[in-house]
Amino acid sequence: MKYTLIADSGSTKTQWRFVAEDGSFNEVFTQGINPYFMSKEEISALLIVSFSDKGQRNSVDKLHFYGAGCSHSEQCGIVKRALEMAFPMADIRVASDLLASAKALFGSSKGVACILGTGSNAAVYNGTEFTDAISSLGYILGDEGSGAYIGKNIIAAFFHNELPLALQKDFQTCYNIQLQEVLNRVYKQDFPNRYLAGFAPFAAKNLSDPLIYSLVYEALHDFVKYQLASLSFDMQDYKVGFVGSVAFYFRSVLESIILKKGYILSGIMAAPMDSLMAYHHNNR
Repeated sequence: MKYTLIADSGSTKTQWRFVAEDGSFNEVFTQGINPYFMSKEEISALLIVSFSDKGQRNSVDKLHFYGAGCSHSEQCGIVKRALEMAFPMADIRVASDLLASAKALFGSSKGVACILGTGSNAAVYNGTEFTDAISSLGYILGDEGSGAYIGKNIIAAFFHNELPLALQKDFQTCYNIQLQEVLNRVYKQDFPNRYLAGFAPFAAKNLSDPLIYSLVYEALHDFVKYQLASLSFDMQDYKVGFVGSVAFYFRSVLESIILKKGYILSGIMAAPMDSLMAYHHNNR
């Protein structure tokens, strides 16, 4: 049996679906793949370990890979060459995770697709391709509103002793971190954005605290100010949609900002895979 394999990869995890012709599927999760942090050889090794059944890999004849860091041809090439080593029989297409979100949110209709997960991004979609997109600056210079952005601000508030005493104690109990450890993880080890985003759930758990709410509100407001507002589109003619864990878990805060700014919200989904699979099934 031949399968179409669809992959949605963020910096934290990758969701894979092996879809049969009758629409049935099986699903696998692996760690995230990002060509800015991984070489072709590292990606290939991860794939071969994660999909150790060579017969399964050879049964894939079409592979649609949507990934973080796959906005430019050089990075797409790194991922494609790694995929070719693991899935030698497949016709492989590599595109950005933002395009996956656009297809999941709007199908073949126009709209503004936004990602708020470990990282963040936004672009204007005409139903086929992007007509305007922000230049992603990554977790150090950009990624406003992302899990990494929120996590970075929470860590800073903790070490500056800005959190209420009860939250300071709760944060230390939850994570048991020391400053030197944080600096080492952020500046010297792999996937610092993934590490920083790991602190965002603390904000979700304590969103009722005024300081935490303000921190989250400012982070999401920065996304709108520096990313969404920089795009060229008619606010009354284009709906705005969001994909990602941050958008999903902080949806009440996000909705209040979006509506206050006059945008028309189309929807918020935690992950695009179900709608993305339907898109590819309808466009075979």
